[in-house]
Amino acid sequence: MSIDWFLGLLVWFFQIILGLLGLSLLVFVHELGHFLAAKFCGVRVLAFSIGFGKKLLKFTKNGTVYCISAIPFGGYVSMAGENPENVRENKPDDFHVQPIRKRALIAFAGPAFNVIFAYFLLTGFYYMIGNPERIYDKLVIGIVEPESAAEEAGIAGGDTIFSIDGEKAKSWDRLREEMAISIGRSIPLEVGTKDGRKTIAVVPRELGELGIGTAGIHPRHRVFVAADPSDSPAGKAGIKQNDTILSVNGRFIGYFQDMITIISASEGKEVEVVFLRASEENKIDTLSAIITPFYSEENKRYLIGIQMGVAQFDELQVVSQPLPLGTALAIAAERSYIMGTAVFRYINRIFKGEVKLKAMSGPVGIVQVIGLVWLEDLQKAVFLLALISINLGVMNLLPLAITDGGVLLFLLIEKLRGKPISQKNQTRIQQVALAFFITLFVYVTFIDLSRGSMLMK
Repeated sequence: MSIDWFLGLLVWFFQIILGLLGLSLLVFVHELGHFLAAKFCGVRVLAFSIGFGKKLLKFTKNGTVYCISAIPFGGYVSMAGENPENVRENKPDDFHVQPIRKRALIAFAGPAFNVIFAYFLLTGFYYMIGNPERIYDKLVIGIVEPESAAEEAGIAGGDTIFSIDGEKAKSWDRLREEMAISIGRSIPLEVGTKDGRKTIAVVPRELGELGIGTAGIHPRHRVFVAADPSDSPAGKAGIKQNDTILSVNGRFIGYFQDMITIISASEGKEVEVVFLRASEENKIDTLSAIITPFYSEENKRYLIGIQMGVAQFDELQVVSQPLPLGTALAIAAERSYIMGTAVFRYINRIFKGEVKLKAMSGPVGIVQVIGLVWLEDLQKAVFLLALISINLGVMNLLPLAITDGGVLLFLLIEKLRGKPISQKNQTRIQQVALAFFITLFVYVTFIDLSRGSMLMK
């Protein structure tokens, strides 16, 4: 057993633990909404559980059993008189004897708490840390994958994307999302090329077997001089540590492999290197140098004697100064709306065939992603938790038989009819819905596991 294998296993273990904690937090928030609403409405709560199955930890207070159960993919609040299949005692604090407005409030509170939690989570981030702000309204392309949709459309490294499907290019996330939900759909991009601006149509293809689309476009990377090159041809030509390489012989450098390819093909002939350097006045100077590569027997190729480092050009910066509360509340509201409506865009694209069902993720996939992002970046983790929380709330409001939205639908029908749907018919509808969701759960879990094994290869 190698140390690398052991460390990899340890990282995976912590990733799963963090993912489960993140998902359990969102479930707790959801069930807390139901619980508090039930208490507010005077309904007797029998149990408040995070997770399903065997109860691992529990205690009883004021007639309510509080517990953490073995299966952390969900949770529940059990109220007296809630289940029509159980014997109902018709006590004043039973759920089913409450007015429709109270039952509706209890059903609505769970999803509402998820949305509210996400909103205040985002507000807190903006208020205490700052707001990721755009620096540019353009995306400079660094890498175009060979034989990709973008290459076939005529897009090349160094080109600049100014708009995506008629909207200003605001971020790489926006581009990736549009490509991901547009398999087979022609997307017009306004692109700045060496021949000027033009509109180029790109048709995304499925990424591997993940069910989402890609155009094969990636952001440029900053290739910089990582160590002092003073004794090398590059150093003697005036290049210094921390200089950023822009081009070699007029060819755009978007990744370190570009440098290797161009210098290796020079066959020892002089090359012109254009680079950036920060001056003492905090200005960025554009300089150039003529360098003669030398052949390295050790590397079996031509070199100019620099050690390269790579970093992605940041199009976002986090303002270190926290935002005023009013501004934080407004930006959080805008971001929450975008997150909350995203699910409908995806559902629409699924019906159009531009996103495949296998792109869906279940609890297993969500746990993996939450854990991975939490290990990488706190900011990403906060936004991911907010995204999942909002979508958990929105999805639970859909009028499906076993969701909170389904309960609200039954209550609406009861209000219109003047009496509830019979217990027998409610049970039948819920059994059909339960069979559907169990099938869907098994399917997405299989997809999550297949996706995980594929990504580990």
